[in-house]
Amino acid sequence: MGLAAALGLTPVVHANPQLWRIEETIEEQSAQQLTLVVQPDPGAMGDSAMVLTQVAVENYIRAHTVQAGLRRAVCKTERGREVLAAEIGRDRRVEPEVDGERAEMAVGPSLAETPPGVSLDPSAAARRSAPEAVKVALVLQAAEALIGTPLAWGADPAAGFCDPATFVAAVYRRALGYRLPATLDGLWESTGVSVPVWDMRPGDLVILDRGDLVGIYLGADEMAACDPAAGEVIRLHIGPESGLTARIADVRRLF
Repeated sequence: MGLAAALGLTPVVHANPQLWRIEETIEEQSAQQLTLVVQPDPGAMGDSAMVLTQVAVENYIRAHTVQAGLRRAVCKTERGREVLAAEIGRDRRVEPEVDGERAEMAVGPSLAETPPGVSLDPSAAARRSAPEAVKVALVLQAAEALIGTPLAWGADPAAGFCDPATFVAAVYRRALGYRLPATLDGLWESTGVSVPVWDMRPGDLVILDRGDLVGIYLGADEMAACDPAAGEVIRLHIGPESGLTARIADVRRLF
């Protein structure tokens, strides 16, 4: 029996979701609108690939810098047919406010309560009641199993693709039955207990920049993340010499 089966993890199923290719982005300040020119493309890969859903648009916009004042994103074909529209979130804060009481609670013992922004799958109760070391192993195994999964905005790893937020959500769903937001906004604004960077532990969420990228800390100055620059899930070195340490905006604990 393989380790994934022994840990009760669902194997990755590679399917073919309906992918669209992002051909061009056009910022229209006069209309306060960002237009994404898209075309159906089953072979689309990496940062230009999208499953045409609200989640995909939200995550793409969050992870890419857009000019202030843009309020709406529209996906159109090259012929001008509108296929999807979404509001652009206004929350662009640089760093979340750390809740001192929660941070103090999180340093040392595990969290005693379900963390903010999380709902629970009752069928995974046994895994959640396991010792902390076992839960860490479950989370890290689920993350490692997805290394190399290609990026497609809005896709779930069950379809063979993921983006930064759906990767994190899938890992915690498979490992502990946690239901996390599948959007970068949701993870940034409401998920987990904020803890100091110096207390970072394996399994914690690591949020970079303005919530534009989120990953799972593996230990030894590495995190797993679906990185738009790489176009897939990779291990990122986040130690002091990497240049990424200064970009850590917050660390969130979930157990």
